[in-house]
Amino acid sequence: MYELTVIIPTFNEESNIERIINEVDLVFSQSKINGEILIVDDNSPDRTIPLVNLLKITKANLNLLVRKTDHGLSQSVADGFIHASSEIFIVIDADLSHPPALIPIFYAEVNNGHDIVIGSRYMKGGGIKEWPFKRRVISLGATFLGRILFPTVSDPVSGFFAVRKTVIIEASLKPKGYKILLEVLGKGNWEKIKEIPFEFVDREIGSSKLKFKTIIEYARQVLDIVLFSISHPQSATWREWKKVFGV
Repeated sequence: MYELTVIIPTFNEESNIERIINEVDLVFSQSKINGEILIVDDNSPDRTIPLVNLLKITKANLNLLVRKTDHGLSQSVADGFIHASSEIFIVIDADLSHPPALIPIFYAEVNNGHDIVIGSRYMKGGGIKEWPFKRRVISLGATFLGRILFPTVSDPVSGFFAVRKTVIIEASLKPKGYKILLEVLGKGNWEKIKEIPFEFVDREIGSSKLKFKTIIEYARQVLDIVLFSISHPQSATWREWKKVFGV
């Protein structure tokens, strides 16, 4: 049984996969964390899968889940929740946009009683480095919609977060698109959240997988969470609205 599982969703990440695995494993070693690295791959046609299998020979804590159907980042993360061998999960991108050095801090905050720990680009101390203008605009728009649901969370659509298994074990998640955290916030069973600032760095190698379809899926996701919250007045969304608006 591991103390922590780092879930890394992948698709065509042959250029980054060795580095991210080695960096996460080094953090585990330096922090003395008994951690699992779980690669959840959408059946990449490049060399991602063979490279992971090669690394598995020397890394006993490295596991690989290959998904043959229903591809998508959120779906991959949700499958990772099911197959992880621990009670605490951290989701991190494979493209080195998120700093593995923060993993011990996230882990410590969960152990300190927080149900969800979010890496925030938009709180004081956070930021976005070398991001194209178009992606900044899309991200800010997505964050604005997310903050309508969760006004007290500065970055409800972050892809870098930690969560207890108990938060999602009975949640009615409908993972689609790229914003799995919003789904967890909207439908998970949580009480305490902590945000940690970090600087998002755009991928150095490879291409972004953001498509127009992703924006449509996100809009549908927001609507679904609103409808879910209306029909579940004890949900986290209702609780957050009550805090801010006194409803």
